[in-house]
Formats: sequence, C-alpha cells, structure tokens
Amino acid sequence: MRSGRVAAFGLVAALAAAGCGKKGPPLAPFVRIPAGVEKITAARLGSEIYVTLTVPATNIDTSVPIDIARIDVYGYTGRVAPTPLRWPELGSVVASIPVVPPVVGADDRPLPQVPTDKGAIAGAAVTIVDPLSPDDLVQGPLPILDPRFAALAPPPDPVTPAALKRFYIAIGFSQRGRPGPSGAQAELALTNVPDAPADLRVTPAPTSVSLTWEPSGGLIGFLLDRALPAELPPYDILQPVVTTASPVVDTGVPAGPTTYNVYRQLAPDPFQLPLAAAPVWSVPPPVPLNPAPLALTSLSDTLDGGRLRCYTVRAVRGTVMSAASTPLCVAPIDVFPPAPPAGLAAVPSEGGISLIWEPSAELDFGGYLVLRREAGDATLRQLTDRPIAEARYRDTDVKPGTRYIYSIAAVDTRLPLPNVSALSVPVEETAR
Repeated sequence: MRSGRVAAFGLVAALAAAGCGKKGPPLAPFVRIPAGVEKITAARLGSEIYVTLTVPATNIDTSVPIDIARIDVYGYTGRVAPTPLRWPELGSVVASIPVVPPVVGADDRPLPQVPTDKGAIAGAAVTIVDPLSPDDLVQGPLPILDPRFAALAPPPDPVTPAALKRFYIAIGFSQRGRPGPSGAQAELALTNVPDAPADLRVTPAPTSVSLTWEPSGGLIGFLLDRALPAELPPYDILQPVVTTASPVVDTGVPAGPTTYNVYRQLAPDPFQLPLAAAPVWSVPPPVPLNPAPLALTSLSDTLDGGRLRCYTVRAVRGTVMSAASTPLCVAPIDVFPPAPPAGLAAVPSEGGISLIWEPSAELDFGGYLVLRREAGDATLRQLTDRPIAEARYRDTDVKPGTRYIYSIAAVDTRLPLPNVSALSVPVEETAR
C-alpha cells in the first residue's frame, strides 16, 4: 500500500514538472498604439498658422508595421500649455489627418509607399492650416482646480503676466481608435503682425519684370525700423559724453528689422495636364521666390513664358509674417523687338552678292529678313519670303553693273505676329 502511494506521488510530481517547463522568459504582448508625434513646427502667415508634422513610423514599443488610422492636431491659446493629460479636455481639434495603413511584405516589414489622396503615409511630413478666429486670440479654457489643492497652485504674477501663445500638439489613433501618447508640441507668441506692404508696382523688360513696393507701415514704419544717427548738440560740451542711438521698437510686433518675401502664382500651362489638387488635409505652405528674406523693397523675376502671373509680398518680422499684399497680376506681352543685326558686310562675286552679319543673341530669336533697294530707289523690297535662320545670304537676282543697298532685320517668335527689329546699318555693293 505504501509503495502505491509513493508511485502515485512520483507520477504527479513528474506531470507537474513537465507542465512547468519553459524554454525562455515570457514575451510581452505587442502594443498596437502609434508612437508620439515628435516632429511638429508652426509658422504664422498673417491670420493663418501653418502646422507641419511628421507621421510616426513605428508603434509605441518601436514595433512595425505601425497601427495608425488618423492624427488629430490640437490647438490651444494660453499663457502656458495644458499638461499632456489635459490636452483633449482643454484644446480643440483644428485638423484631423487620415493615415493610410502601411503595406507589409512576406516578412511583415512595411513596403515603400507614396502619398495618395486617401491619406498620409508613415514617416511623411504633412502640413495643415489653422485659420485664426477671434476666439483663438484670447485665453482658452482653464483647468478646473480642486479647491482642496488650491493652496498648492503657484500664485499668479500680477506685475509681468506672460504673453499669450498658441500651442499645438498632435496625437495618433490606432485602427481601433486607441490614442497614442502625446509627443512634442509647437508654440508661437501671438504678437501683432507687421502691416502688409502696399503699392506693389511692376516694370516690364524684354525677359524679366521688376517689382517694387512701399515699406511695411509706410514711411513711418521705415523710419521706426532703423536707428537714427546721433546728432551733434548746438553747444560745446566740456565733458565728453558717450551717446548711442537706439531705434524705437514697437512692442506690439516681434523685434528685429523688417524684411520681405515675394510670392508668385502662375496660371496653368495650357500645354500640360492639370496637376492633381492637394488634399484638404495637407496644404503645403507658400514658397517665396527669394531664397532668403529681402532687406530691399524690390525684386526682379525672370519671364519664362506668356502665362498670367500674380505677385504678392509679405513683410517678415522675427518669426511672423504679415498678411499678403493686394495681388498684382501681370499678363506678359512681348512688345520688345530684337536688336538690329550688326556687322553686315557684302562680298560681290560672279553672278551674285554674298551677305554676312553677326548672329543675334536673343532667346526668342526667330530669324532674319533680307531687304534690298537699288541706288536711286527709296523703296526697300524684301528678298526672303520667310525669316531665315542663318546669319548669311547670297543674292543671285542681280544685274551686272547695278549698285544695290542691303539691310537686315531680325524677328522674334511672338505669335501671331512677331516683333521686328530696326534695320541694320545698310551696305552698298555693285554686282559684277
């Protein structure tokens, strides 16, 4: 009987040992929640704020493919930003960006994708526009504090209150609607923006247009933006006094000199297929013509076609830009003829007279017209029925012993009627 109990106990122990056997430590479950948005910036252009962010490419535990369906961008106006847990309560959703689920290969690794109109893709940069309303320029909702902990809150500063700022944060949501963590936040001070430049003017040239405009704020703004030189007093000073001139600073706008950005919008090219419109959830910020802000109030733009073009100018002060100036639209019309051909020379030979001249250098050069008259005749007659491309011509319709006067005109490629240059300096030669 005792041996049977021992055998039963050994069988139970063996089964228990077999059930508890493990090859390694337990694996943590995958967390299918998108990682936080760590790259986000904001730039103000007049009454609009462009918020640019980068869609995360991994989950919160760095696993791939990412499980993400959308990104909500929150905005908040205040002196301090909400804590990460209070953003959904105090902030407001200014944009919701759809995200296309990643495509995975046989090894469960995400495959390369391109953005589509259905949504952004993981790792791509996206820009949305937040138009500022009057409610966005005042203090937003404040958190309700428990009166039991009111004594722990820091007292407000009655002397130098902090300036209002606009804060932004982006939170990703999984396919099941589970929010990811809050990442980095962008902020900018809600200062006044400089005045938009006025009186935009254009001066056309054969291959370019020159733009000029008045300084932001007019003459007063131009003077306040610069330090006045020190003036000598109208009397003698016995003791030397060191004086330094300082500019008058408008505390309502960011400090620093006023510079300018110029923007151009071209009409669609009729010879190209129309481009796909940008999706509403991604609006690229306008790109200025100038690579760096301009200190001068002028710019020259090259003409590369006859399409309608509209120009606007924004004043830049610190990190903010003014609203756009009133657009100035220009429809380029080529009214500039080529330069008259130069260096015309005539060489007579048996049975004709050869002409040669210097080639034209205009980009829109279309050809040459050869004209001739006889001595004693004031009427020039065109020898070529159409413009010729080469800077030479041989006239074989001549009478020996007759003296001829030749001139050359250049034409451009303007349609339907080209511009014709002035005549070259004439040359005379007698046919043999």
